[in-house]
Amino acid sequence: MEPLQTDAGNTGWVTGWMVLRVKQELPGDFVSIHAHAAEAQAAAHQRGPGHQVFHGRYHAAGGEFFVD
Repeated sequence: MEPLQTDAGNTGWVTGWMVLRVKQELPGDFVSIHAHAAEAQAAAHQRGPGHQVFHGRYHAAGGEFFVD
């Protein structure tokens, strides 16, 4: 697994492909973040129905995320 790309404009943030457990309204619940879309798709598939992949930014220390 490759390291995630850092968000140059925002200290502590990384960008990548996120797996979210989707509810009726986005953004849903954060599950994981991956460097590549294929990794994220595999992780979402493994978790089952209700999990989808989105590109975005994640801040691990604060648990915040934004979908692009």
